[in-house]
Amino acid sequence: MMMRDSLRRFRSRLVKDDRGAAAVEFGLILPVLVLLYAVGFEVCEAATVKRKLTDTTVELANLTSQYTKVAKSDISTVMNASSQTMTPFSNSALGIVMSEVSVDGAGHATVTWSEAYLNGVAFTGTPITTAPVAPASFATPNSSYIVVQSTYAYTPVVAGNLVAPMTLTSQSFMLPRNSGAIPCSDC
Repeated sequence: MMMRDSLRRFRSRLVKDDRGAAAVEFGLILPVLVLLYAVGFEVCEAATVKRKLTDTTVELANLTSQYTKVAKSDISTVMNASSQTMTPFSNSALGIVMSEVSVDGAGHATVTWSEAYLNGVAFTGTPITTAPVAPASFATPNSSYIVVQSTYAYTPVVAGNLVAPMTLTSQSFMLPRNSGAIPCSDC
C-alpha cells in the first residue's frame, strides 16, 4: 500500500512538473525556423542576383546604343563593365551575348554582328537568321536594334551542394541613338 501511495505521488508530481516544456518546444520548432530562415535568405539572394543581372543587361544595351560604330575592342570594353554592375557576385557564372539585328524592307530580321562574353555563345553563320525575337515596335522595316541577352547560373549559398544551379536570364533591346545602325568594323 505504501508503495502504491509513493508511486501515485511521484506520478502526480511528474504530471504537474513542466520545467523542461519550453526547452522541448524550442527543440521541436528550431529546425523549422532554421529551414524557414535559409529558404528566405536564398529567395532574397536569388532576387538580388536577378536584379543585378537585369541592371547589367540594360546598362550594356544602353551603352552600346550610344555608339555610331564599334570595333571588337569597344564591345569588349563595354562588356567588361558588367563585372562592376554584378559586384559582389562572381562573373564566373555569367554569360552575355550582344548583337545587332537588322530588319530588311520585308520585315525579316537577321543578326548583323554578335559577340559573346564569358559563358555566352554568340550567334554564328552567314547570314545569321536566328535573330532574337524583339517586340513589334523594334522590328520595323529598314531598321536596326541592339539586343543584349544575359544568363547567370545561380548556385544557392546555403544548399549549393544539394541543389542544382538555377539559370536566371535577362534580355534588353535598344534602338541606336545617334545613327540608324551600329556597324562593327572587325566583328
